Amino acid sequence: VRYDNLPLETADGQKISVEFVSNVYIVNKHKVIQCNIRDITERKLAENSLIISENRLRTLVQSIPDLIWVKDVNGTYLLCNIMFERFFGASEAEILGKTDYDFVNKELADFFREHDRKAMAAGKPTSNEEWITFADDGHRAYLETIKAPMFDAKNNIIGILGIGRDITERKLIEKELLEAKNNAEESNRLKLAFLANMSHEIRTPMNGILSFTELLKQPMLTG
Repeated sequence: VRYDNLPLETADGQKISVEFVSNVYIVNKHKVIQCNIRDITERKLAENSLIISENRLRTLVQSIPDLIWVKDVNGTYLLCNIMFERFFGASEAEILGKTDYDFVNKELADFFREHDRKAMAAGKPTSNEEWITFADDGHRAYLETIKAPMFDAKNNIIGILGIGRDITERKLIEKELLEAKNNAEESNRLKLAFLANMSHEIRTPMNGILSFTELLKQPMLTG
C-alpha cells in the first residue's frame, strides 16, 4: 500500500506531508508488515512553488496579445498561446506534438522551418517580416517575427522560442506615408516641368518683342 501525499500532524501540532509505504513479508511463516514513513514536506512545498510559478508564467504567456510558441529542435510544438491557436485554428492540445506541416501548406511550412534553422545556426535572436492568414476567421496580418534559440544548462540548443507581433497598422501607415511622399515628389516634378514649359513659352515670343523693340530704337527708320 502506498500513499504519496499523506497529511499528518506531529506530536507538537506541526502539519507535515509524508510518503507512506507498507509491505507484507513472510518471516518464519508469519506475516510481517513493514512500514516506511518519509517526511516529504519540503519537497511538496517546492513542488507547490513550482506549480504556482508555472501557472503564473502560463497566465502571462496567454495574456500577451502577440503570437507566442515554443518548438523543439525538430520543429515539434511544445507550447503556444491563445493568439497562436487562432493562427492555426486549433487548440493548444491539438497543436502540441505536431509541426507546421500539419497545419499550413508545404511552402509556408518550409519558410517557417528555414527561419528556425537560421536562428539556431546564428545562436541568437533573428527577425523577419511576413504576411500570414489566421485560420480562425481568415483575416490577414503582417507580422514582425522574432525567433530565439533556447539553451540548456550545458549551452546546448534545445528549441526555439517564437514571438510574432502584428504590425499591419504600422505597415499600412508606412505605405500611406510612402505614397504621400511619392505623390509630393511627383507633384513637385510636374510643377517644375510646368514652370519650365511656361518660361519657355513666355521667353520665345518675348525674344521677338525685345528684338523688334531694339530695332525700333534705330534712327532714320522708314515708315
